[in-house]
Amino acid sequence: MFARRTRTWQARGMVCEKCGLELAAHRGCREVILRCPSCGAVYTLDQYAPAMDDDFEEEMGFVPMDRI
Repeated sequence: MFARRTRTWQARGMVCEKCGLELAAHRGCREVILRCPSCGAVYTLDQYAPAMDDDFEEEMGFVPMDRI
């Protein structure tokens, strides 16, 4: 079996609505979520789509979006 691995990187320019700290992006097998390292709030990417930069989109490009 394959171990479930998560890749994490700093989501520059994307801040938590609750506490104002910069979010961390967590890339799992099927999705990418944004999580606040301080309060633990979780956000979906659609909430922060306008704030995504080229580096963020490059990281997301390796996440398979459609699986059979």
